[in-house]
Amino acid sequence: MMKKVSVMIVGAALAVIVSFVGAGGCDETQNAFNCTDLCNRYRDCFDHNYDAGACSSRCQTNANNSQNFDERANSCQNCMNDNSCAAATFSCPICAGIVP
Repeated sequence: MMKKVSVMIVGAALAVIVSFVGAGGCDETQNAFNCTDLCNRYRDCFDHNYDAGACSSRCQTNANNSQNFDERANSCQNCMNDNSCAAATFSCPICAGIVP
C-alpha cells in the first residue's frame, strides 16, 4: 500500500512539472533572455535612444503567444549577434517587424 501511494505522489509531482514546462515555464524565460538581448543589441547598434525595455516586453509577449514569432525572434537574435552592427543592417532581413 505504501509503495502504491509513493508511486502516486511521484506521478502527481511529475505531472505538475511537465505541465509547468509545457505551459511555457522554460520557454518564457528563454524568450525573455532572447528578446532582451535582441532589443539591447538593436539599441546599441542603431539607435541609442531606442526604448529597449518596451521592445523587449513587446517581443516577449509576441514570442510567448506565437511560435512563428518566437522562431523569427530567435533567428533575428542569432543574425544580429553573428554580424557586426553595420553588417546586420544588410544581413538580417528576418528582423523586420521584430525591431524597426
